[in-house]
Amino acid sequence: MKTGLIEIICGPMFSGKTSELVRQIELALISKIEIVAFKPKIDNRYKSDEICTNDGHCIKSVVIENSKEIIDYIKNSSKPIEKIFIDEAQFFDEKIVEVVNYLAKNKGIDVVLAGLAQDFKGAPFGQMPKLLGLAQKIRTLTAICVHEKEDGKICRKPAFFTQRLIDGKPASYNSPIILVGGIDSYTARCEDHWEVIDRPEIDL
Repeated sequence: MKTGLIEIICGPMFSGKTSELVRQIELALISKIEIVAFKPKIDNRYKSDEICTNDGHCIKSVVIENSKEIIDYIKNSSKPIEKIFIDEAQFFDEKIVEVVNYLAKNKGIDVVLAGLAQDFKGAPFGQMPKLLGLAQKIRTLTAICVHEKEDGKICRKPAFFTQRLIDGKPASYNSPIILVGGIDSYTARCEDHWEVIDRPEIDL
C-alpha cells in the first residue's frame, strides 16, 4: 500500500490559503477522486457547513468538533476515501497530528491541510509546527500589507504576519489567542507595520 502525501498550505490571513484549498478540492472532484473536506466547528464566520473563502466562494464540508471524528468518518464511509482536505488546521486539538499521520501512513490517504502557522502574536499556532514537521509538501503563501502610511499611500509590501485589530487598533499581546473573525478583526501586515501592543521584549 502506498503512503499518503501530507501537504500543508500556510501563511497569514488573507494570503489565499482557503482559496488554494478550495481550488485543489475542485480539481480533485473533476478528477473523480473520492474526497472529503473537514472544517472545525469553531469556524462559523460564513456558512456553518461549508468551507468559504473571504470572497464568498464556498464548498461543502463536514463540520467536526475534534480530530478523532475524522477517523470515524473515514471508517464509516460507504466509499474508500482517497484524499481528505482540512481547513483551519490550527484550531484542532493535539490529536490532529496522530490522525493525519495515521491516515497517511496506515491508510494511504493523501491529506491537505490549510492553516495559520503563527498566531497574531507571531508565535507558533496550535499543532501547526508538528504538522509542518510531518509534511512532505509545504506551500507558504504571503498576503499584501494594506497598512496606510502617513502619506496616505498603501504599503503593498509582502505581508507575512496576521494583524489583529480591536476597534481598528492593534490588539494587545494579552488578548485571547483564539478570536474567530474576518476583515473586521484582522488584516495582513509586513514586518515593518505589524504591531502587537505590550509584546514582551526578547531578553537573552
